[in-house]
Amino acid sequence: MSCMMDFSTQFLSAPANPRYRTRDIFYLLITGCVLVYCLALEAKAEGINIRSVDVETVEEGYLLNADFDLELTPKLLDAVSHGVSLDFVLAFDLWRTRAWWFDETIIHFQEHRRLSFVPVTRMYRLNIGTSYETFTNLKEALKALAHVHAVPAAEKQALIKGQRYEASISLGLDTSLLPKPLQIESLSTGDWQLTSPIHRFTVNPN
Repeated sequence: MSCMMDFSTQFLSAPANPRYRTRDIFYLLITGCVLVYCLALEAKAEGINIRSVDVETVEEGYLLNADFDLELTPKLLDAVSHGVSLDFVLAFDLWRTRAWWFDETIIHFQEHRRLSFVPVTRMYRLNIGTSYETFTNLKEALKALAHVHAVPAAEKQALIKGQRYEASISLGLDTSLLPKPLQIESLSTGDWQLTSPIHRFTVNPN
C-alpha cells in the first residue's frame, strides 16, 4: 500500500513539461516493477505452493516424493501456539486418459498430517498416519510437514511400462477438523484457508 501511495503522489505531482516525459515514463516502469515485486513477496509469504514432485520407481513399486513451500497465516500461527491442532490432507491421484471412455482411475489416496503444540514440553508434534515426530521449533515442524518422502503410491503391477499417466497432488488444511467456533469463523474469512493449488503432472513408468 505504501509503495502505491508514494508512486501516486510522485507521479501526479510531476511537471507537465515534455522534457520530463522520458524521465516520468522511466520512473513509472521502475516503480511498477518494484510494486509487482512487493506484491509477489506478500503473496508468497502465506500459503502453500508445490516446489517439486516425482514418482520414483523401485523394485516393490512406485514411491511419491514431493516438497511444498508452506507458510501459516497469522491466525493459524496464533491458533497452533495456543494449542489448536491443525490437520492437513495430502491428496494424490493418478489416472489413465481414454479417448472414447471415462478416464481410468489408477490411484487415489489421502494422507492426514496433524500439527500440534504441546505446552507442557514446549514441543511441536507432527503426526503422519500412525507415526509421529517432535520438534523444538515451528520452522522445523513445518518443514517436515511440507516434505513428502517415499510414500508408497502404487504396486509394481498397477502401472504399465511405456504407458503415459496423468497425476495430481495437493496439500491443504482441513478446516472441518478445527474446533467448532473456528469452523464457523473460517466460513467468513480467508485467514483460516490454507490450500495449495492442485498441481498436475505426467508419469511415465519405466
